[in-house]
Amino acid sequence: MVYSRKVDGKLYTFGVSGRLYKSNMLLYDHQTESLWSQLMEKAVSGALAGQPLNVLPATRVTWASWRKQYPDTLVLSTETGHLRDYSIDPYDRYYRIGALMFPVGKVRKDFSPKKRVLGIKINSKSRAYPLDELSARPGIHNDKLGGSDIRIEVDRDGQIVAVVDQDGQPVAHIFAYWFAWQAFHPKTGVYTMAD
Repeated sequence: MVYSRKVDGKLYTFGVSGRLYKSNMLLYDHQTESLWSQLMEKAVSGALAGQPLNVLPATRVTWASWRKQYPDTLVLSTETGHLRDYSIDPYDRYYRIGALMFPVGKVRKDFSPKKRVLGIKINSKSRAYPLDELSARPGIHNDKLGGSDIRIEVDRDGQIVAVVDQDGQPVAHIFAYWFAWQAFHPKTGVYTMAD
């Protein structure tokens, strides 16, 4: 999910706080040191508590899919002057183990806790779409949520390339673990694939 740095007309600089809430990372802003929840989409403590984050349209695809569509894309160099191996994912082990590192409370049994989902919330209604099932079925998946028609487009490589409304406008969405999505959206619905 991508958010605007502009909050209530002012620009802020954000960083990673190193703190978690329900096992989900909290951001902080450098100007007031308020803490911001990604999945609640607002500041949860500090001078800006209650201020919402403004979601910006964004797409997440693999580098191979992106490069196929935009072959002239420039990439930041890994030659940063620091001794760090950027080819190693520090969270690789965490992705592979089934257990959660920190408790999040009761986890609904719809999916295993670390199942990856596409989460969408429209007009206070939320739904989780299992990524592995979407990826296994390229094409267009239509749904209705919060009174809006939505379309999820999956390319031949199993990548979600668009999440849009009936007018083709981007719909805010997030890729999350099931445990995190359901912790912040306890009444979330679950999308079932039609046969």
